[in-house]
Amino acid sequence: MRRRSRNNNILKTVGLSSILAVGIGGLSYIAWKSMGKATADEYGCFDEAPQRQTVVLVDVSEPKFNEEQTRSLYRYFNQLYSKLEFNERLSVVTTAEDQIGSVPKPRFHVCGQATNPAQLEAINADAATSGYLVRQRQRLYEHKFAPAMSEILSPNTDSRQRYQSPILELVQGIRRFHPLRPGDRVVIASDLIQNSDTVRFCRTKNDMPPFSVFKKKSIYGRLKPESLEGIKVEVLMIQRHGYGKNDLSHCYSEDELRRFWRDYLIANGATDPSFVRVRHGIIGD
Repeated sequence: MRRRSRNNNILKTVGLSSILAVGIGGLSYIAWKSMGKATADEYGCFDEAPQRQTVVLVDVSEPKFNEEQTRSLYRYFNQLYSKLEFNERLSVVTTAEDQIGSVPKPRFHVCGQATNPAQLEAINADAATSGYLVRQRQRLYEHKFAPAMSEILSPNTDSRQRYQSPILELVQGIRRFHPLRPGDRVVIASDLIQNSDTVRFCRTKNDMPPFSVFKKKSIYGRLKPESLEGIKVEVLMIQRHGYGKNDLSHCYSEDELRRFWRDYLIANGATDPSFVRVRHGIIGD
């Protein structure tokens, strides 16, 4: 009886050891399989994978957007989010008082989400079903993108700029924090009325001559950006009322502003920058 009991104990020990070994082996296999897996940050970005860049510059100087213009901008940026390529990084920079500086930093960023499992497999990320990917894109929109854009565009927010509109400085500084490459994109949402300690468009006489004259001024050496060659540039031009009067007495029309900025962008490497006029709640040419 003792011998049989001893044998049973030995068999139990061997069995438990085998189960333990299998369990440890399984965990080791899972860990081995996970090693080197690409993982996304909380904003849906895979740093290990190739990334196209879209950088949005939002001018939040006073006066901000009216109600109709705000709705138009919401519509535009929602469409921009919905059309992001997989892992395309969308960074939003503003002229808000707590953001401007010689090296502008993004207020937030998000990345385009995978639309099919094969895209995750291609970068060695954990697999997911198509249904999960749809839900993930919606969660990222609801928890990250939409709240951040609401904070930026809302008229009742501290995300504003009461004193300056340093658009030229912002365009110049954009290449300092983002290594833009051909095929990347820059979107500028602004009334294009530059106002800083360097130059004051529309408010100071001769501060906004034709660009062919402006580029010969010594001040331009401090404002000239790195080349935008190969970068797609789109400008959302916020219409203002009262050109040629009061604070805007030294620019006579939005066409004058548009012409200056088009010449400026082309002179610095942008090819055929597009301008979208934002007025009365309608985005149109």
